Amino acid sequence: ADDQYYAAAYADFKAMDLDGAANQVLQEGLAALPGSARLRQLAQEAGLSLPPVSDAGSPASVGQLLGSVLKSHLPSAESAAGGYTFPGAGAAAPLPDFTGQSEMQGAEFWSLLKSRSLQSILQERGGLVRVSDVLPAELAEKSFQTMQGLQADEWQESNSAQYDDKGKYGDKSATHWFYRYDGDKLDDTMRTLHALAPDLFPSFQAAKYETSGNLSAHDDSNFFMIPNLDKNRSSRYPAGMIMFRKIAVIYYLTKDWRQEYGGSLMDLHGQDPNFLVPRFNSLVAFLVPRVHQVEELVAGCPPRFTLFGWFSEDKA
Repeated sequence: ADDQYYAAAYADFKAMDLDGAANQVLQEGLAALPGSARLRQLAQEAGLSLPPVSDAGSPASVGQLLGSVLKSHLPSAESAAGGYTFPGAGAAAPLPDFTGQSEMQGAEFWSLLKSRSLQSILQERGGLVRVSDVLPAELAEKSFQTMQGLQADEWQESNSAQYDDKGKYGDKSATHWFYRYDGDKLDDTMRTLHALAPDLFPSFQAAKYETSGNLSAHDDSNFFMIPNLDKNRSSRYPAGMIMFRKIAVIYYLTKDWRQEYGGSLMDLHGQDPNFLVPRFNSLVAFLVPRVHQVEELVAGCPPRFTLFGWFSEDKA
């Protein structure tokens, strides 16, 4: 159901004794889905005021449902199927053809960032861009050598079973297997990536995929609390603040990758999958939510190195 995200988030925040955050999510859910009996019951139990419902408890309009998609992190049925719906419209329209304009060179990309935000660039170009030669060649090479030189005990295995919300595209529904690095040896590169969206909260890490490494279909939607010792916390984004992912970024540091190795990013936003084969010193950024996955890597392939993460803000 469309109200599942809000109900689940409300329950999670209540379990953490974050009543203010729980009530905020619930109020946003009611604003987007005023006809939801489930959310209205939770609001009554919490002592919150209820919004009026047209047609006595009827489902939300198409325009309201779009508002729900934009406010929450759930992909709409239309976007998953390859279309989008304007507020008040009665049917899904085809997604814009952004294939050509989504490919950029680093110089053009950084030039655009001087006059507009990363979020604006993505909105103007269909929600996803791939940028070649995005960082200075010296920094890319240094980063690649650093990742190659990391010792086995510096990598931590990241391997999840599927969560209870099976069948949804949120981040918790994804199964994956790879190795991650959370140390400080790549901080120079991380700081450069953080500059892509200086007004948002960055959370990035390094990843190494090897044979059988994979990441199943999901849309990156998630919320989290900034930890007390997070090195990116600030006066704008202090520890304890609840954050919501807005932009995903993947920076590729593997040379001479071949499609037959697997490991391609599969963009599942349109009618047909779009396979983005890793390119050295390239970056893919997209608006969250967007359904995607990483192909399983085949036996005998070299390691696939990336820096990846998200830019988040404190508004759902």
